[in-house]
Amino acid sequence: MNAWLTGAELLLGVGDLLTVYLFGYMHRHFFEKRHWAERHERFLPVIYFLDWCILFASNLMEIPPLNLAAMISAYLLPLFVIYGVKRFRDLTGFFFYMVGSMVMEVFLGITSGYLNNEMGFRTQYDLLTPQTALLMNLMEIILVILICRFGGREKDEKSDKMILLLMAMPIVSVMLIIVDMFLLGMGWYHGFNSGQYLRTAVLLVVVNIAVFAVIEKYTAMMNHEMELVQEKAKLQSDAAMMGMAAQNMKDRLLASETVIRRDRLMRHDRRHFESLLLQLLEDGKTEEACKYLKERLALEPQTAEKYCDNTMVNAVISHYIAQAGKEEIRTEVSVHIPVSLAVDEMELSITISNLLENAIHACRKLPESERYLKLTAHYKSQLLMEIENSCSGTVPLNQDGHPFSNEKNHGVGTRSVLAFVEKTDGEIQYIASEHRFIVRMIINA
Repeated sequence: MNAWLTGAELLLGVGDLLTVYLFGYMHRHFFEKRHWAERHERFLPVIYFLDWCILFASNLMEIPPLNLAAMISAYLLPLFVIYGVKRFRDLTGFFFYMVGSMVMEVFLGITSGYLNNEMGFRTQYDLLTPQTALLMNLMEIILVILICRFGGREKDEKSDKMILLLMAMPIVSVMLIIVDMFLLGMGWYHGFNSGQYLRTAVLLVVVNIAVFAVIEKYTAMMNHEMELVQEKAKLQSDAAMMGMAAQNMKDRLLASETVIRRDRLMRHDRRHFESLLLQLLEDGKTEEACKYLKERLALEPQTAEKYCDNTMVNAVISHYIAQAGKEEIRTEVSVHIPVSLAVDEMELSITISNLLENAIHACRKLPESERYLKLTAHYKSQLLMEIENSCSGTVPLNQDGHPFSNEKNHGVGTRSVLAFVEKTDGEIQYIASEHRFIVRMIINA
């Protein structure tokens, strides 16, 4: 070690090194690194080392206001350089740390003798003992651990605004301590009573601990309440979507049943029709026989094309491909889905319905010559599905990569699809480019 450092200064330097390390620990716990810091992590120790140099050099001057300014700078400078601070509430933990550490230093300083009302505007660190330094460092470590343990990292904007008043308590406490230190340093405290001063400092700590507990408890309650509200809204939305989808599916099944009944009736009457047709031909009434035959063919139901072996999924695909044909949308379909699946066939059918309906809706906004829809689905231990369609412009995606719309009553189908993907522990990817939109989905079916 350098000879010019006294034992007290060496203890001070070690204590400042610990302080900077604890500041970094709080930074990592409460904040997220900036992009450049993630890419150049080798420079971060250098920044904190320079931070320690500034703090240590300032404390060697033994001027309390400068010491305080150095401690605040030692926390804030690397924080704003390396990490992103999004709101004032994020600094709550540091304010409570300042109150606790300053009161601890005042307490130990007075009891050790290096803080007193006769010292003038200086701190007498030469009176600092190893026992005092060790105790102060230990209490500082405990304080930071408690703040990081009980201080919530996840904040809520609504609760931030409502508890902003409570956050003023640690700031006011720090200001009171600073004023007292200034008055003490200037010698304006005549008849200084260290016992009374310490009792006041301890009371400040107790009040701040209570406020800290209230803030974090209130934030936890607000977040829990918000989660319950969101979960309730999600359940109501899912129930409404399932109800609409189930009704839609029911209507389609009823329509299919009507076609089946009509087909049975026509098969029942077929023998009579064939006998009548034969009789007309035998009698040479060819034109009348052709007329009856055309009328009969017009009444024949259109057989749905078979795209896959799964009846319910095939019915959905048939319905929307037929609808796409009416909208003059060119379609390409390659689907291989087995009869039996591990997932709920109704929910899978609803999901495919939502995706195809969104694709057809997007195609309607284009001229007929530019409309197309491609559906590919294959099953190999998982169901792999891709739907590609033309669209007008580029579909906007949110930060999670999912499409969104500001129009009223829009986005319900997308939420239903995401709920099904999450339920099946699957994956979904949306790709939006100019005049083209692709959905890729993997379902553990």
